Amino acid sequence: MPHLNRREFLGASAAAALAAKPRLGLVQSSHRKLPHPASPEDPLDYERVRDMVWKAIEYGRPRAGSLEAKIRPGSWVVIKPNIVSLRPMRGYRTGDITDMRVTKAVIEYVARRSRAARITVAEGGSYRRPNDPAADSVTRQNGVHVDAATFDWGHEEFPGWAGSLSGMLSEFGAAFPNRKFDYIDLSYDAVRDPSGAFRRIEVPRTARGVGAFSLRPDYFVTNTIRNCDFLINVPVMKVHFHCGITVCLKNYVGTAPREAYATPGGFSNTLLHRDHSVEDRIDPFIADLAAFHPPDYNVVDALRGLQHQEHNNGRPDQMVRTNAILAGEDTVAADALAAYLMGFNPGDIDFLHMAAQREMGVLDLDRAGVAGDDPVSLRRAWSKPRGWYGRCNRQWRVTRDPAAPLASWQPYAAPTDTLDLARSCGSPPAPGTTYAAAARVRAATHLKGFLWVGLRGLLTASLNGETVMEEENRTRYRIGQFQKPVELRPGDNLLVFRVQPLSEEARLSLLLVGPRNDGDSLDGIRWLS
Repeated sequence: MPHLNRREFLGASAAAALAAKPRLGLVQSSHRKLPHPASPEDPLDYERVRDMVWKAIEYGRPRAGSLEAKIRPGSWVVIKPNIVSLRPMRGYRTGDITDMRVTKAVIEYVARRSRAARITVAEGGSYRRPNDPAADSVTRQNGVHVDAATFDWGHEEFPGWAGSLSGMLSEFGAAFPNRKFDYIDLSYDAVRDPSGAFRRIEVPRTARGVGAFSLRPDYFVTNTIRNCDFLINVPVMKVHFHCGITVCLKNYVGTAPREAYATPGGFSNTLLHRDHSVEDRIDPFIADLAAFHPPDYNVVDALRGLQHQEHNNGRPDQMVRTNAILAGEDTVAADALAAYLMGFNPGDIDFLHMAAQREMGVLDLDRAGVAGDDPVSLRRAWSKPRGWYGRCNRQWRVTRDPAAPLASWQPYAAPTDTLDLARSCGSPPAPGTTYAAAARVRAATHLKGFLWVGLRGLLTASLNGETVMEEENRTRYRIGQFQKPVELRPGDNLLVFRVQPLSEEARLSLLLVGPRNDGDSLDGIRWLS
């Protein structure tokens, strides 16, 4: 857990600390420096939302000094909200998509303060555009086929704003005649080769050689994301069934062209999930998609979001109102702060580790400066998805000779939650084989929690020399299938697992979970290499 306190954010010494760190702005509707502060329960109007967005951008200024200074004159600026569904659709409910007032406030900021030549709103949702002849995934309003640009939201959904996205863009075009304002449906914007076929492009490597995290490194991508000059990411903050949270980085799934990834009879990114998930985690392709054009800046809509899962589940308590805006150029830090605000341990979000490896930002919130409101006072325990679990231990020592001294066991960094013991030891199972794996964890103090183990084989587990678990599994492997209460002592603790294969594979996963036993990692621990 980040060590956050109000003095760090608002005290006299905070300004010097912020100058040396990536900056994040966090503004709730009650913020005292807003022109018209409002209750965190207030439905707000457009002017109040705009003031919050602009104040958060001011607090979260990039290294260039301001957002407008970072946007070069004549630039093509793309604003990417989350508009995954529309109100008539079964999965939609308030909090599912980026609030249109937030999107409008970002457009207005860029239009008034920068010298951008073109401002585009771009998104790819689960609805077909009006000229698509397919009969599935069609959204109609008053008998007319509509999409994200043409759907009329009326006056109720976003207080103080009414109409359609296309109408909003037309109004900006009239107010700023020297700028171009338009909308691009990313679902139909796939890069193609000269023959017209969809073209796969390999994830670009960083200067340090970090490439794709998915086992398949080439993706269908969109022209807009690749070619725009400046990308402002404007997601909504909510939980996600598969990866914990969906905020800045997860918003990039909307950049995957559905025309290339959908299967017949539907308009979902089915093939993206099939080709690029790893061990049932979608985190690898989240980090990979963001690599094609990482956000140049982020403005997070934390006015209203969804708990339990990312789309409508019919529960009356699903929508959570926070009435806050978060802004900054460090994408990993922005997602880490959003995770913290929702009650997650940021270190449990797997794709944040991947994005940090790609140098998209800092995961440790102690290395980021937050200006504006106090994150501690805004943090709430959002209900997490059913079946949620955090990022498992990845740092191991392994051996095929459990009797050998621990110092002689080989260090191994597992690429995923699951440790494949045969692969890590470099040899397949043979009759009588017993593998051993060890992990060290440092506890800040005396801690109680739960040991979660995923297993394929016959297991004996010990903690600090005492046997704490003996299990056998010959059937389906899954994370956390065996759970046991444990206690850690202050300082270093040693977990040792002996696994005898019962088939051709021996698999193991390790997670230390907090006292609520809800899948969150135990606070106050650090895995040691």
